[in-house]
Amino acid sequence: MVFEKEELPAVLPLDKRYTRTYYQDDSFVSNIRRALPRMITTVVMEEHVFPKLNSEEIDFLLQYYAKRQDTSGNYYQLKTIPYRIRKESAERILKEAGIDDTQKDFIGTFYHFDTELQQYVLNDKVTESDEIRILQIIKRRDYYVGNVEKSKISAIFEPIEEIPKKDTFFANLYVPAEHKFFSPPNLKHISGMQIVEAARQFGIACNHIYGKVPFDGVTFLLLYLNSEFFQYAKMNMPIKLRAKAIETKNSKSGYWNYSKLEITAYQENQEITKIEMAASILPLKVYKRLKSTQEEVYEIDPRFRIMDQFKNNISVRENGRNIVSTIENISNSGFMVRCSGILPGDLAHSQQLEFFMHFDIVGFVHGTCILLWVKEDDNNEDTFFAGFRFESISELDRANVKEAINRYGRLIEEREIQ
Repeated sequence: MVFEKEELPAVLPLDKRYTRTYYQDDSFVSNIRRALPRMITTVVMEEHVFPKLNSEEIDFLLQYYAKRQDTSGNYYQLKTIPYRIRKESAERILKEAGIDDTQKDFIGTFYHFDTELQQYVLNDKVTESDEIRILQIIKRRDYYVGNVEKSKISAIFEPIEEIPKKDTFFANLYVPAEHKFFSPPNLKHISGMQIVEAARQFGIACNHIYGKVPFDGVTFLLLYLNSEFFQYAKMNMPIKLRAKAIETKNSKSGYWNYSKLEITAYQENQEITKIEMAASILPLKVYKRLKSTQEEVYEIDPRFRIMDQFKNNISVRENGRNIVSTIENISNSGFMVRCSGILPGDLAHSQQLEFFMHFDIVGFVHGTCILLWVKEDDNNEDTFFAGFRFESISELDRANVKEAINRYGRLIEEREIQ
């Protein structure tokens, strides 16, 4: 079945795994793709590409790549502005479009005449915005390949080694209409912070998709992110992002372990923001060793409030009986809970209690604890607070406690300042 254009979705939001965001609605990147090759030799296309695709994928590609033949040989050409065009054909197109000298000079900056081929050949440095403007000038907007189509073509080509590839990538800024912060009526224009965050996510996604950085076992260490803004970003017009890999280094496993990217945001074919970012991608073991050298030593462990969504993720058990409680705060050495439905005296006589906690991404924490103190709630005689010290807990569970505090804890500042 031929994949008709009208069957394509309006946008292809990038999965949150690639942008490393917690919620899908906070993933601001869509239609990600590598710059497409404008010309592919017949040998590569028919002997290396088509055999690896199913019939639907082949039919889809043939909507956008046409087979050509000239003095240089046989090739497939992307159906947009031509990579090569005969002099007679170029003159005919310009005449039919009725363009003026200024427009002709603009197009001329992107082509040079090859005397051997007797054809105009497209220069390498042409952006998608330049491409759109050329199509508008020559009145061939029907040749425009949309962002979604380019994204799907790029995804088909990416795993095929024989396809020539450039380290230039594109995407679109995308924010769900119902987003709680970055959507009308909260904003009258697209904020700089939103563009920077989208660019940061775009850079991370490029590392995963094109730099083959794994999802697990690594972390990103941002070295710098510099931004420069040139003009106001309108709320009702789309924004296109382009990333160029200025420098990359590979790990022994073959994925990028360092990347320096130059990201440009465009709106209405004009540059509005330029961002430079560099990051090292470290194995988690290395990252944890680095963090351990930066940890401060406290006389008393600082305590942290846990985000509300995790307060109920605890079970304290006495002789197989669950004590209904919620986490009030936690430290590396213990935790405090709010309890109800059991007399404080009953807990006070217990030597050891078993506990379970769970945190998204981090996982489970399990061990035993000892009750240190009990205090009744002044405002509710049926409720009391209890403080516990970790007693028996594995190294893995202790590491999970630290990770949970780093991710979901917020320092109780008023307590630490006193």
